[in-house]
This record gives sequence, structure tokens and C-alpha cells, in this order.
Amino acid sequence: MADCDWSRLPYDLIATIANRLTVIEDFLAFSGVCRSWRSVFWNRNWTPGPQFPWLMLSENRNETTRSFFSFFKNKRLVSSLPEARGRRCWGSACGWLITIGVDLEIHLLNPITQICIDLPPQSTFGNQPPDLVGNDVTHNWYQTSFINRAFVLKSSSQDAFMVMAIHGSDNSLAFARPGYDSWATVEISSPYVFRDVTLFEGQIFAICNAGTLVAVEIDGSGPHRAIHIASQPSDHWPWHKIYLVESLGDLLLLFRCATRSVRDFSMETISFEVYKFDFSTKEWMKLDDLGDRALFVGDNCSMSLSTSQVLNCKSNSIYFTDDNVEWWPKCEEEQHGRFDMGVYNMADRSIESLHFGDNFPLHYSCPIWVMPAIC
Repeated sequence: MADCDWSRLPYDLIATIANRLTVIEDFLAFSGVCRSWRSVFWNRNWTPGPQFPWLMLSENRNETTRSFFSFFKNKRLVSSLPEARGRRCWGSACGWLITIGVDLEIHLLNPITQICIDLPPQSTFGNQPPDLVGNDVTHNWYQTSFINRAFVLKSSSQDAFMVMAIHGSDNSLAFARPGYDSWATVEISSPYVFRDVTLFEGQIFAICNAGTLVAVEIDGSGPHRAIHIASQPSDHWPWHKIYLVESLGDLLLLFRCATRSVRDFSMETISFEVYKFDFSTKEWMKLDDLGDRALFVGDNCSMSLSTSQVLNCKSNSIYFTDDNVEWWPKCEEEQHGRFDMGVYNMADRSIESLHFGDNFPLHYSCPIWVMPAIC
């Protein structure tokens, strides 16, 4: 056995061994053994099991790499990712990052394969602010603030996907696909301020204002419309952020409650309130227990998974990151903030803080969740 040349194993046998590995961290280690084993990676000949999202940490000053924290392995994974350098990123549940740089070009980027796909640039959104071309401050504002949230929506039964963006000072909604020349605007008949978007049973839903639910209808020839489905919960608490999550066959609404310190430009999350939408009554029902579920929220697509299928994942919990984008520039100047990260326990309403050592994140960069996938 000591003289066995493992690189000469038949490809079918290599693929069979690879598919005994269910988590992506093990598969990536497997594919790094030698060139023949890595061929399984490049041929995408691997069927993954449920994955624990990676936490993509902030881009630090004077560093050319990006770090991802693996909760499954309980360690940092460091990768050279020049395609993301100097760009604001949003994470997704299907392996892609959405990125925008000071050049205002927008891309999809897979942090594992480093495949990059062009999307229409920022200049093709419908509601442009006053043109201040050549102003560096304005370009920085476009990069950090023009797009408030961005999402990759992909049906499990289809290979095609769509990118949606909440943008502008009025939180409008637009979408694009790879190959589009410009972003298409979703028309509204009421003054909706979009907060979050998700795909539920093939239908796009968005949460607006203080908890209003709308369905987003995308017509090939237009117009693309937001249709009112239900009003906000009548008993929700004062909130700081709102999230909409598809979770194991349920549509959930999360209110994130926080305290704010003007002195040191920081936020501190204190609780979450969770509601489940009842499609028969078209009402929100208060949910005090998530059961066998963990939710992941922040400056990314909101995600959910079953903790019975993923090791080291806390059930009945909400994993959250600091997404207080409006304070990031001041946080960078004062070296405060960007550390409101933790795990909220729904049972006893406690919070376990998440901290990954000293870092000095740049004004456009915060930790985000991304589901690792080879695509």
C-alpha cells in the first residue's frame, strides 16, 4: 500500500470516493490532493449534502486575501480572491456573491471557482441620482449606498437565476439576468419602501415599509409589478431591520430590535421578533419557537436550514451579522462598530457574540453569509 500511486486511480472510483464526502470543506481538501482528484472538482461530478453557510469576513487594510469562517470546521479559510478586492459584496444562498466596485461595474462572483459573470452596470438603473461624474466622493457613495441590498434568486428546479436589487434613496426594486443590457424596474402602485426579497415556492415575495408583504410579478414583456398581499403585523415591536426568509416550507418575517450609540457609532442587537405568514387567512402569526431551524440574516440573502442535517449548527437560533451600512464610513474613521454579530437563542432570548479577532474593515466591507457551492 505504501507504494500505491493514488493519482492513478480510475476516474469513476475517484468520483465514487468524492461523493462519500457530504460537506464542501472536505470535498475541497479532497480535490487538492492531486491533479487527477481535482478533475472531479472541475467536472462538477459531486453531489453535496446540506451545507453550513460560510461567513465571509471583512476586507482588511493591507491584505490581498479574503477570509471565510467555516463553522463546520471552526476555523478560517483564507483564499486569494482578487476579483473581490475593493468591492462591496452581498452573499447568497446559491454560491454567488454580487459585487460592485468604484468603477460601478456589477458582477456575480463564485468565491470557490472564481468564475465571474457580468451584470448590467450601475448606470443602467432607472432612477439615477443627479449626475456628478468625476466626483470621487460620489463614486464611493454609489458603491456603498446606491444599492442597499442585492439578492440572487434561483429555483431549485431550474438552472437559470435572477438578480434583484433594492436601490436608491427611495428603496426601489429592480432586477436583471446575465446578458441583460440594463436593470428592469418593478413598478409600484403604492409608496412601497422595499426591505427584503425572497423566493417562496416559485413566487418572488418582498417585504416593504414596516412589514407589508407583496408579490413581485415578472412579465417577460412588462410591466413588472408589486402586488399587495398582506399588511404588517399589528403587534410588532419597534424594529431596526426587517428580513423575509423562506424556511422549510414557511414564509417568515423577522424584526431585528437594536440599541444605537451615537457616541461610538455602534449598534447592539437585543432581540428578534419572528412571524409566520398564514396564506389561508393572509395574516402574520407570532412565532416563539423555530424548532429544528437556524436562520441567517445580514447584508445578504436571508437563509434558513434544518439543523438536524448540518453539524455544529444551533437549532432554534438566528445567526446575524452587522449590516448597519449607513454607519460604515464613520465606523471606519473611528474604528468602531461592524461588530454587532452573534447567535440569538429564541428559547431564552440570549445572544452569543461572534468575534473573529482584531480587524479594521474598510468602509464598504462587512461580514456576510454566503452558502458555499461549486457553480
